[in-house]
Formats: sequence, structure tokens, C-alpha cells
Amino acid sequence: MSAPESRIDAARRAVTDVRERWSAWCAPTPVGLPATHLLIGGLAILAVVFLALVATSINGTSSGAFFPMVSSGSDPALLFGHPNTIRTDEWNVQTVWAIAQVEQGLPAINGTFPGGMDTSLPQDLPRVDWSVVFRPHLWGFLVFDVGHAQAWKWWLPVFGVAAAAYAFVLTVLPRRPLTALSVAVAFAASPFFAWWLLQTTLWPVAWGLLVLTAAFWVTRSRTRRSLWTFGILIGYLTVVVAMGIYVPFIIPVALVVAAVVVGVAIEAAPRIGWASVLRRLGVVLGAGVAAAGVLVVWLLTRWGTVSAFLSTAYPGERLEQTGHGANPEAVAALFGSSFTNALRRAGRFIDPNASESATFFLPGLFLGVVVLWLVVRERRKGRSTPWALLLGYVALLVLLAFAFIPGWDAVAHLLLLDRTTLGRIRIGLGFGSLVVLVLLMARVTPAARPGWVVSAIGPAVFLLSQVGIAVAVGLRAPDLLAAAGVWWAYAAVGAIVILAVARGWRTIAAAGMLVLSVVASYNINPLYLGVFDLRTTAPAQAIEELDDAHAGTWVGVGGKVVTALLLESGATAFNGFQGAPGREMWDAIDPSGSYEYQWNRLAGVSWVPGDGEPVVSNPYPDQIEVTFDACSTFAQEHVTYVLSDAASDESSACLTAVRSFDLPDGALTISKVVPRP
Repeated sequence: MSAPESRIDAARRAVTDVRERWSAWCAPTPVGLPATHLLIGGLAILAVVFLALVATSINGTSSGAFFPMVSSGSDPALLFGHPNTIRTDEWNVQTVWAIAQVEQGLPAINGTFPGGMDTSLPQDLPRVDWSVVFRPHLWGFLVFDVGHAQAWKWWLPVFGVAAAAYAFVLTVLPRRPLTALSVAVAFAASPFFAWWLLQTTLWPVAWGLLVLTAAFWVTRSRTRRSLWTFGILIGYLTVVVAMGIYVPFIIPVALVVAAVVVGVAIEAAPRIGWASVLRRLGVVLGAGVAAAGVLVVWLLTRWGTVSAFLSTAYPGERLEQTGHGANPEAVAALFGSSFTNALRRAGRFIDPNASESATFFLPGLFLGVVVLWLVVRERRKGRSTPWALLLGYVALLVLLAFAFIPGWDAVAHLLLLDRTTLGRIRIGLGFGSLVVLVLLMARVTPAARPGWVVSAIGPAVFLLSQVGIAVAVGLRAPDLLAAAGVWWAYAAVGAIVILAVARGWRTIAAAGMLVLSVVASYNINPLYLGVFDLRTTAPAQAIEELDDAHAGTWVGVGGKVVTALLLESGATAFNGFQGAPGREMWDAIDPSGSYEYQWNRLAGVSWVPGDGEPVVSNPYPDQIEVTFDACSTFAQEHVTYVLSDAASDESSACLTAVRSFDLPDGALTISKVVPRP
């Protein structure tokens, strides 16, 4: 044998040896569950990335949007990208309130609004309170500075989704740790999550994936340790999700979870018996009952806030009708994942803004023909029906029916689907699509797969849908189509992913999903070092000095930065985004209650110049705009200082200027209210 042939043979033997070692290392347990070292190893990789991001305080906050309002030049903390200004719920509400809480010492009752505000419901602010045990994303504020705490809050729910997704995929595909890691990261990086990156969005999805993982483990594992471990984890995370109280994101996920768990139980019953199935799943159900008990205690201790919030005019009780999306625009908005670039470039696609336009790539939905093929094949071969997969796909169809088929409101009400909305239902479709895709990947292999005709139906339908959307948008809104850029490339990769799942090419499918998610979402939110803390600015420090010398109550007249400065400096003020309206505050502003409908809502409170007593209006349902006149009875009796920007130009015989600051957009003035002449 020649020397080159010997080297080739040696290389082949080395490759074979590596494959055999890898196969042995990835071997599942006798009951088909993943090896413990694979589960822990993948979670450890994700945890290291999470801890590194927290340690460096790098996160995706858009609080740097305030920088050009108060400073000139470039923001040194902005490492990549630009502030995502549409995410006002993050940078102009939650982050501002979090810093206000830190400034006030993390109280259970925030003292900004006259009369105070409960910090746990619905704002979910950092605080020192027993319920924070179940708000893990807030723990950073108890031990870190505000910048590192913001990074902890930003990334922990993302890590939760990625970790739960990894555990779920590895449980279903126990020999494929790299595939599991790729799919988990791809799912956590979905553009929908990036545009809605809040704990109320992410924790329900992490909970759903954990419950599904637990269902597979407890019906297969022979140890009590698995039962109790998952019981504790599910009980804890159930409380975490429930305390977020955002039902529109919880219900769609819970529907898919319930359907798949029933399927897992049906599949397990012939193997271990119904009595054992019910006993094992009963531990998980018991954890849910215990969680409900904790939630009841939490709600009872805050019943006054709960009652006030439930009686608001907005959001109030909103019930969505079935078929609300039975129009071409809604169909395009849901399925237009290939047009995601338009959200960043044009600020929207079909829906009013980028966040509302965000959707998922939904390969699981387009694999319905393969699901049907698999069910028929299993029945013909005398094998059991893949109930978890089948019922998971049925749940997807129910969610689609709720969006597009009218006339079954009574049934939807029983399923609680009317508590969600057309836009929020997408989270259930994205979650369910992932579940269906992973369950299919476990059953469809190169040795057991449908023919080319069946395999090609899903990708063909997907491509046709994207082309159809492109044609329609090109005719009606060519600017949006232009903003979408290389939509055809997204569509092509998406079709390859769907085809790869149908053909059993797992590595290609996972890699394609990862590419799609990362390319679509990498520039949605910036990379920011810490958080932009307005307390370091001259206006905020002046507010603190005045308040320390002579404490009083403030009104901020003008734009966003005026309110943010008052909140972050710790002043008592009539500004800010309120949860349940405070009676003391609104009795002062509107003693007759004439404007109760306008102010009795979950909304941001801002002020503009006006004449006479305050007039309250709603430019948008979640905004409360109030007029301010320093000579009014309200101002004379309840206001000490006024912070106003150049745009408001608040001048009055009842105001005397105390301090003025030159900002990039004009002057910012602190005035003191003086008696009427």
C-alpha cells in the first residue's frame, strides 16, 4: 500500500473513531431520555453566555434614546445599532420606573405619584417584597448597580426561553445536542421576541416549553427525582408567569401546551398504563395547584390595586371576536415573515408599527401535509398514532381559526381565546410551530420520510404565500416592499428549512432556522453598555437639590424627557405611566370626577400648557394628556415646582424661573409656583 493510501485510510479510521465516540457520548438512557451530561452541558453553555453579558452589563435597552435629548455628540455607551424608539414600553416606561425605584430605595409603594403606587401590579417594578422571590428577572436590582441589573433583567427571560427550548428539543431528539442548541438559539432569537422583548412575553413561552419537557420526562423516567424536580420547577415558573398577569400572551401558549400534554399522555398509556400516567402527570398538575395557591395569596394582599385595575376604562375587559383577522391584510401580516426588514427600515409592515407587525417564521404550519402523511403511515403499519404531534397541529389550526374564521365565539369563550387578540395570538402560533417542527424532526428521518411530492407541498405553499404577499404589497404599498429588501432570500431559506424537515435533513433545518433568526433580529435592538441614567445629568441633579432643600410636588410640562427626569430623580410628581389610578392624585386634579373616563386607565400621564383648571383628554387609549395653568386652583394648592421644555413654553404670572438648562432641543426650565397676583 502506498504512503498516500495509508494516510487516507488513517484519516478515515480517525473520522470513524470520532463518530463512534460522539455517538457513544450522545447515547440516550435506556428509557429514551437524553444523557444528563448533554442536558447539563448545553444549559451550561447558555448560562456562560448569559453571565458574560451580565458581567459586562451589555444589553439591548433603548434608554439611550434619551441621550440626544439632553447631550450633544455620540453616546459612548452605545456599542452597536440605534435605540429602538418604538419600544417606549421598555425605555420610556419600565426602565425609567426601575431607576425611580432604585432612587427611592426599592419600596413596595412607589412615592412618585401623590398617594403612591403599588410597584408589583401591573408595572412589576424592582422592589424589596416577598413576591420578588417569583420575579427572578428583578433580582439584579437587589445586588447590582442599575446597569448590571438592567442587563440581568434583559437577558434572564431570553436565557429562560433558550434553556427551556434546548431541554425540550434535546428531550425529543436525545442524540442531537448541537441540533437542539441551534434550534433553541434560533427560537429565542426570533424577531417577534426581539420586537416584544419584555418578561411578560418571554416567560409564558419558557413555561410552555418546560411543561412539555416535563410531560415527556415524567412519563418515561423511572425515578422519583425527575417527578419532584420538574414539579418544583413548574410550580415556581407557573407563579412567575401568572404574576406577569398578561393573559393575551399566556392563553395561546397554554392551549398548545394542553393539547400536546394530552397527546403525550395518550401515547404513554399503552406503555405504562393510565393509572401510572395520571399519577405521574398528577405531580405536575399538583405543582400548578400549589402555584395557584401562592397566586391567590399574592392577589389578596393587593386586592385594592387589583380591583382598581380591573375597573379601568382601558384596558378594562376586552373580549375579541372570532374571525377578527378575516381579511387579506391580517393574513399577510401573520405570514409575512420574509418581509421582516421592513419593520426596521419603514417602522412597520402591514400593522401600524413595527412591534405590532412582528411575526414568526412558521414552518410547523406549512408541514401539515407531512403530519397527515405520518399519521396515515403509522395507522397503515399498525403502529400507534403520534397523538402529541397530531393534537399539537390541531391546536395550531384552532388558533388560526380564531384569527380567521368568524361565528364560533361561544366555543372560543370556553377556551378563553377571546381574552387574547389577533396580534397576540401569534405567540401561540410561533410556539406551536416550533413544537410541531421538533416532534416531526423526531419521526421523519432519511430512512423514514415521505416522497418528494409530499415533501415539496409545504415549501411550495410557503413560497407561493410569500410571492403573493410581495405582489399585493408591491401594488398597494411599494415603499414597504422596497423597505423589505431581500425578502426573496428569506423566503428561499424558509422554504429550504421546511423541505429539510420533510426530508429528514435535521442539520440543514436547524442551521437554516438559526440563519433566518439571527439575520432577521440582530439589529432590532441596540447593544448598550448598562443603561442611560438621567440621574447623572444636570437637570436631574438640580431637581434633587431643590427637593432636598424644600420638598414639594412637581408637574412636568412637555415631552418624554421631562417626565423621565422627574421620575428618575425621585421627585413627587403628577407625571408618569400609571397602573391602577390613585384616588388621591386624581381627586386633586379632577375633584369633581368629570374626567374619570379619561384618567381611569392604564396610561402615561403627561401635561401641556392650558388655561384654567386641568382638562383631561386621551390622544391615544394608553395616553392621558392634562392641561396645566400655574394660576389654576389645582396648581396653587397642589403644585410646588414645574419642569417645562422649550416646546411647551410654559410662562405664567404664577411662575418664577429658578433654573434653566440649554439642551440640544432647546431650553429646559425649572420654575416655582407663586401665588396668583
